[in-house]
Amino acid sequence: MQLSTEQNAILTLSNAPTLFLHGPAGSGKTTVAGQCMLHLLREAPDEPILVLTPQRTLALPYRKLLEQAAGQKTSTVHFATMNSIARRTVALFWPLFSEQAGFHFPYRPPQFLTLETAQFYLGKIIDSMLDRGAFSSVSIPRHRLYSQVLDNLNKSAVVDFPYTEIGAKLSAAWVGESSQLNVYADLQVAVNSFRSFCLENNLLDFSLQVQLFREFVWQDPLCRRYLTNQFAHLIYDNSEEDPTYVHDVLLEWMPSFKSALMIYDEGAGYRVFLGADPRSAWRLHEQAQHTRELTQSFAASPEVALLRNYLVSPEKSSPYQVLDYATLTKVLHIPEQPLRFYQQMLADVANQIQALVASGTKPGQIAILAPFVNSSSGFAMQQALYQQGIRARIFRPSIPLIEDAVIQCFITLAELIHPEWHLPLAKTQLTNCLTTAIDSLDMVRARLIVDNLVDLANPTDPLKPFDALPEALQTRITPKFGSRYEQLRIWLSQVDPQLPLDIFVSQFFGEVLSQPGFGLYQSIAAGQSTNNLMESYRKFRLSVNMQTVHDRNQLSFEYVRTLLDGVISAQYLSTWQTEAPESVLIAPALTFLVSGQIVDYQVWLSVGSSGWYERLEQPLTHPYVLSRAWPKGKKWTSEEESRVSAMNLEMILSGLLSRCRKGIILGLSEYNQAGQEEKGLLLLRLQSLLRQALKESGNA
Repeated sequence: MQLSTEQNAILTLSNAPTLFLHGPAGSGKTTVAGQCMLHLLREAPDEPILVLTPQRTLALPYRKLLEQAAGQKTSTVHFATMNSIARRTVALFWPLFSEQAGFHFPYRPPQFLTLETAQFYLGKIIDSMLDRGAFSSVSIPRHRLYSQVLDNLNKSAVVDFPYTEIGAKLSAAWVGESSQLNVYADLQVAVNSFRSFCLENNLLDFSLQVQLFREFVWQDPLCRRYLTNQFAHLIYDNSEEDPTYVHDVLLEWMPSFKSALMIYDEGAGYRVFLGADPRSAWRLHEQAQHTRELTQSFAASPEVALLRNYLVSPEKSSPYQVLDYATLTKVLHIPEQPLRFYQQMLADVANQIQALVASGTKPGQIAILAPFVNSSSGFAMQQALYQQGIRARIFRPSIPLIEDAVIQCFITLAELIHPEWHLPLAKTQLTNCLTTAIDSLDMVRARLIVDNLVDLANPTDPLKPFDALPEALQTRITPKFGSRYEQLRIWLSQVDPQLPLDIFVSQFFGEVLSQPGFGLYQSIAAGQSTNNLMESYRKFRLSVNMQTVHDRNQLSFEYVRTLLDGVISAQYLSTWQTEAPESVLIAPALTFLVSGQIVDYQVWLSVGSSGWYERLEQPLTHPYVLSRAWPKGKKWTSEEESRVSAMNLEMILSGLLSRCRKGIILGLSEYNQAGQEEKGLLLLRLQSLLRQALKESGNA
């Protein structure tokens, strides 16, 4: 691989005891780190290397590099996150500290909870509190309430403060109505109750895993020596996306490595809602023997780089680099005429993407980004592209599982064959299920099938045969779709309803839905959704206490009910590994930034939205107040909110433009999807830039 002069200079330091490497996104930091890894493999093939990243997906470039390293010994490279190290060592050394940590059954093995199973147990606690009138002034869906309570516990663990102080910290920073203080009091009760429940039942949620690792494993000389003796070399990428406790541990661990390469992405820290602390990560350079910076961009074109300078930090722009209107419009594609409505914006964007594809751009090199992507907006954009003959995939890894159409289909049919669950089934739910299950079946024909062939009043045999329809209706639905429906009906009538849910899903997918004529045939995305559902259920089954769930059928019922409550999905690696060069990516902007992807063209939808920079409304938590940097007792005021909004906008703009090679397409409309007019800071900044460019061109 051809490296730049800057990169080659860093490669010569790959054996240095400690090297801190920083620079903007797209400057080749991960590339040179990958070459350092290969160099270590050649020079010291028997010395173990730890490749540490904040999340597993960020290690994919290193994994791909190893796959291409033919003839080299690669088994000494170990990929991990600090969270996975914490979990593994807590499980290994559990007998040493379980009694001291306060668990009621210290001689029994612990049960590790996933995000989904943690929400399941927490939901039982919060539901009983809601019945008693707790959180009465909070009007958010239950799954968001569950996730925010867990967020608080996780923050206390990764930032390192007692979980019993969560309510007090939030209350101390609050400046609004006093009724919110009651919410924080209820929150503290929920947190305390959940922690007590975990200790009583040997359950380890994420916060307990981290706390046990920090307070017991890492502090015990024997445990620490076991861990630090495992690896000779460290490559730590995207350090700015990790929480404070990771940096605390590495500052003490660093002297144990023969060599340590730490990489810091300037202007990042997108996972602040998960505890990311770039300021804390910067401490690592203080202990590094060498600090180097990469400045050359290998991603953005000179025009895009110039746009980034003017849009993000105009005060730092060189007076010798003038951004005139011609240069600006070369990389910033603006609608030819003002658009009033959201659907018009989507159609205009689809037309511009079609023109790019026609001129030779691969669809996989185009990313459509928005502050938020809900089911309706994502589907509308997909349909607009489909009408242009372009495929698109929606990437929202942290949505509730039940919002996935494929998973909805499986769950709906599972409910249908389990009338004893007494879960309500709506006709619209069944209609959507059939359109997903049967290839090319439209909503009208699907609704005709549901209205005439589904009898929910007959729970033992809810699906009537297709030939029970009048001939005119059979003709209208068509024999082709009737045949597909019959295959579904017969399979469902013969399947054993007592099968575990994951076995039911696996058989249904393999024997019916993945076959020609059905909706999941040759669909990689549908296969991944199916796998995510089965993996989620398997983890649920392994972590649920079978003393409280009496049989497999009840376990399936509890899982389905948990999904229907809208629990947030855990992260599945297969979802991030998909490469679809023939599909345009549709994703939230922050999700795209965290994925580390670089594309030729980006589309920014809803440019007028304040969602590009505003903090999410979270009545039960606050990522900034619960950070280590927040002074004790300081109030969160409107000035702080404005400061963080401006900081977030610059961070996101810098990150997006550093990951774009050729240009930006602006999605502009006078009214948003809800019919409201929007004039956010991003739109105002772009308008100011356009006026300045016109002035530079002498056209003002």
